Amino acid sequence: MALIMCTQKLLTALGKRGRPLGEAVEPQLLGVRLGSWAATACRFGRRDLVIALEQRTYLTLVFPLAPRTRFRAHFADALAALLADLGMPEDVVHAERSAIDVEPLSRLADRTLLGSLHDVEFVCGIELSYHDDLRRVQRNLNEFPHPGRDVCVPLEAVAQMFANTRPAPSRRLH
Repeated sequence: MALIMCTQKLLTALGKRGRPLGEAVEPQLLGVRLGSWAATACRFGRRDLVIALEQRTYLTLVFPLAPRTRFRAHFADALAALLADLGMPEDVVHAERSAIDVEPLSRLADRTLLGSLHDVEFVCGIELSYHDDLRRVQRNLNEFPHPGRDVCVPLEAVAQMFANTRPAPSRRLH
């Protein structure tokens, strides 16, 4: 299992300090394939949202920040919705969703991930000018290519990661 690496802005919004990366303990859960997440808090109009990016696939989640006591629940719900949209089996959705509840928070120090979060935040702002439904915005963000990556489209990277657990997803999720 992995970490939820948060920007200082998100840690402050959550009322947490987060552990330095070297001090964070990574518990291991069976059946979990997704790794660490980078996350930040963003304001779009009057909406405070969290954008989370999975480190290996760049799978992108978008969910409400408030109330901060529901941070992990919102995170897990967004992940479950996206995995369900991709046609993942229920056991995979449940395992990945459950991992969010125990992943420790740490400070985000990786400048590459931080830069990618800023890029996704920009595209998210554009998506939100067209759509109010966060689930749709989230699906669209996962079709956004990230240059310099082995598999540059998050949907394709996740499909490749989970290739043995389900049939390949259709490219059309809308």
